[in-house]
Amino acid sequence: MDRPAVDGARDRPRLGAVFWVSLVLSLGFVLAGLLSPGRFTAVLEATRDLVVGRIGPIYPVTMLLILVFVVVLATSRYGRIRLGEAGSRPEFGFVSWMAMLLSAGVGLSFLFWGTAEPLIHYAEPPHGMAPSESEQAARDGLRYSFLFWGFHAWALYAAVAVAVGHASHRHGRTVLISATLRPLLRRHADGPVGTVVDLCSVFAILFGVATSLGLGTRELNAGLEHLAGVPDAYGPKIAIIVGLMTVSTISAMTGLGRGIRILSLANLTLCGMLLLLVLVLGPTRVILQTLGTGVVDYVRHLVPMSLATEGGSDRRWEQEWVYFFWAWWIAWAPFVGTFIARISRGRTIRQVVTGVVGTSGTVTLVWFSVLGGTALEAERSGAVDVAGVAADSKSVATLEVLGTLPSTSLALVLLVPVLALLFITSADSASFMLGSATSGGSMRPPRPLRLMWSFAAAFAAVLLLTGGADSLRHAAVIAAVPFTLILVALCVSLVLDLRSDRPGHTLRRY
Repeated sequence: MDRPAVDGARDRPRLGAVFWVSLVLSLGFVLAGLLSPGRFTAVLEATRDLVVGRIGPIYPVTMLLILVFVVVLATSRYGRIRLGEAGSRPEFGFVSWMAMLLSAGVGLSFLFWGTAEPLIHYAEPPHGMAPSESEQAARDGLRYSFLFWGFHAWALYAAVAVAVGHASHRHGRTVLISATLRPLLRRHADGPVGTVVDLCSVFAILFGVATSLGLGTRELNAGLEHLAGVPDAYGPKIAIIVGLMTVSTISAMTGLGRGIRILSLANLTLCGMLLLLVLVLGPTRVILQTLGTGVVDYVRHLVPMSLATEGGSDRRWEQEWVYFFWAWWIAWAPFVGTFIARISRGRTIRQVVTGVVGTSGTVTLVWFSVLGGTALEAERSGAVDVAGVAADSKSVATLEVLGTLPSTSLALVLLVPVLALLFITSADSASFMLGSATSGGSMRPPRPLRLMWSFAAAFAAVLLLTGGADSLRHAAVIAAVPFTLILVALCVSLVLDLRSDRPGHTLRRY
C-alpha cells in the first residue's frame, strides 16, 4: 500500500495552499461581480462562447465513455474489490446510503425539471425534429429528459466515487482528487501540479453548486410570487439563500452520521410520498404508458443521443442543452463523487456502480415519467396551459400541474418540505466536501471551515446579481473544462491502481 490506512492521520486537517488560494480567488470572484457586474457578465459570456465553440463537442463523448467505463468495470473481475480492507463492511446501511447519495446528487432542480423539462421539449421539440405540441414531440422530449438526468449523469458520480474510494479506503490516501491521481502524477501529486488539480476540483464544486442553488433560488422566488405575491427581485432571492443556508449550516455542523444522514432519510421519505401521491392521484395509466414508451425510445436512440449526432448541421440546440447539461453534471462530479466515496467504505465496486448508476438512474426515469407524464397529460387535456412558460418558470409550471390533482392541498403541503430538504441536503453535503478538500482531505473537516463554505452560496447571489440564469449556466460550462480532463485521468489512474490489486500481485507504492 501507499501507507497504512490510519484514519487518525487522515482526519487531521491541514490548511495549505489549496485553502488559501481558493479563499483568495473566491473573494476576488465575488468582488469582481459586485464592483463591475457588466464587465463581469461580459467576460463570463465570452468565455462560455469560446468553451462551447472549441470544447463543447468533447462533453458528450466524455459522458458516453465514462458510462461504458463504469459498466465494464462493475461487470469485470475488478467489480468484487471492496473500497476498504479485505473483510471490511459498509459503514452505512443500504437505505441510509441511498438516501445520502440521492440527496447529494439531485438537488433542488430535480423537482422542478422533472415536471417542466418534458413540457419545454413538448413546446420546442429537440432539434425541431417533430411538430410542436405533437405526440412525437412529447416522446422525443421525454427521452432527452431521460438522457440528461439518467444513467450518463450518475455514471460520472460513480467513476469519481470508485476512484476516490479505492485510493482512500484501500490504499490509505486522502480523499483529495490529487491523491487519487498518484499513479499518474507520482511525486507531483504532492507538489504544485497536485495543488492545481485540487484547486480545479474546489472551483468545479463551487460553480456547480452555485449554479444549482442559484437556479433553484430563482425558481423558489418565482413560485412564491405565483402563490403569495412575493416580488421576483434580488432582495427576496438573497433572503431565500440566507434562510435555507442557515438551516443547512446547522446540519453540516453535526456531521455525516447525524445531520446529513437524518435529513437525507427525511428527504427520501418525503420525495417518495410525493411521487406516490402524484402516481395514485394523477393519470396512473398514462404515467405507466409514458414510462414504458419512454424507456423504449431512450434505449433505441441511446447512441445517437449520447454522441449528439441527431439534428443535422444545426448545432444551436446542442449548445443550449447538451453542452450545458453535461458541463453542469461534470462540475458536480468532484463534489458528489467524493461525497459518495466518503460514505461507501466497505462496499464493493460492483455495489457502488449498481447503486449509483443502476438504482439512482432507475429512480430518475421513474421520477421524470411520473411528474413529466402528469404534466404532459394535464397540458394535452387542457387542464393547464403552461408548456409555453415552463422554460421561464419551472416552479410555476410545477405548481400549476400539481394544482390539477384531486388533493391539491396535500401535494402542496408535501412540496414545501421537499423543496427545503432538497436545497439543504445538497448544500450541507457540498460544504462538508469543500471543507474536506480545503483541509488536506480530512475526513472530519473543522466546523469553522464547514461553516465558512456553507455560505459559498454567495457565488449564486453574485451570479444572480450580474446576469441571472444565463450567468449561472455560463459558470457551469466554464467550470467543467479542467475537470473533464481530470475525469479521464482519474479513470486511467483507477485502472493502474486496480491492476495492482490482482490476487498475488504486490500493491505498488506511488
